[in-house]
Amino acid sequence: MGIGQTLRRTVLLTCLVAVGCAPSGSRIADSASGTSGGSRWEFNEVPGPDADFRPHLLSGCQRDADVPMSVERYLGLSSEFFRDGSGSDGMIELEMGLAGGLRHPLMLLTLGQQYLMAGQGDPALLPVEGPAADVGDWPRNQKRLLGRARELLLECLEKRPNDAAVDYLLADVARAEEKFDEAAEWVWRGEQKCTGGRSFRILKGYQLLYDYPPKYLGGVGPEYPAAALEAAITGDVVLDLLLDPRGSVRQAVVVESPSPDLTQAAENSLEQGVFEAARIGKYPIWSWLRVRTAFHLEGS
Repeated sequence: MGIGQTLRRTVLLTCLVAVGCAPSGSRIADSASGTSGGSRWEFNEVPGPDADFRPHLLSGCQRDADVPMSVERYLGLSSEFFRDGSGSDGMIELEMGLAGGLRHPLMLLTLGQQYLMAGQGDPALLPVEGPAADVGDWPRNQKRLLGRARELLLECLEKRPNDAAVDYLLADVARAEEKFDEAAEWVWRGEQKCTGGRSFRILKGYQLLYDYPPKYLGGVGPEYPAAALEAAITGDVVLDLLLDPRGSVRQAVVVESPSPDLTQAAENSLEQGVFEAARIGKYPIWSWLRVRTAFHLEGS
């Protein structure tokens, strides 16, 4: 009588991130490549570190270039005024910088976000001068503030076309204008682009956002391969999974495994799992998630 008949098998699927699990059946995305703005990503990514997860900036994404000191001065002033509770004064400073010809994308992003927040009802960001100054009537103010936010963010998008932060903020503008179909389109665009870097740090700083790790929400348990069962091969398969902002697995890297058969069984199981993407606040980002699938035989 073979091992498969004499020993009861148990297969445990666990995540190193503490999450709840719920069954589901969605399929993993193609792990070889993906799309961003119609172009094809090359997934030659570096595996995650020895930790549960980490945010990830795709190797195909442009790194932040050095920001000129003149621009840093305006960004610093804006941040200082905002922290002191007089953010509208910082907005005036940024408008002066733009008027003087410093139309750097990070200045556009910062100011556009602040006009958005003002249009969402933040009284500390209601400017008393400038292109969207207070006119004493909220419906008119809101329309002007959101219009200015949209104008600045669209200009920023021309300079940073592959930056998801810009699309996510434009989605927020559309929501505030109750244009919900347009908002969904902006989110869809952003989910295909680069996340992380300086632009997301700006979002995080002004909106006081927290980091949320990705989650494995559950799926079908793995099948113990017949050959491994007969040979009584046991152990843990540890995979680093690259998750896109939609929660789809785009790459799997083997960290450790007792056998190729068990590796394949773990991957097949995860293909039918559901994942929640990592987020900065409500904004989904690329990330690595480490997942452990444990194959054990009772009595072994």
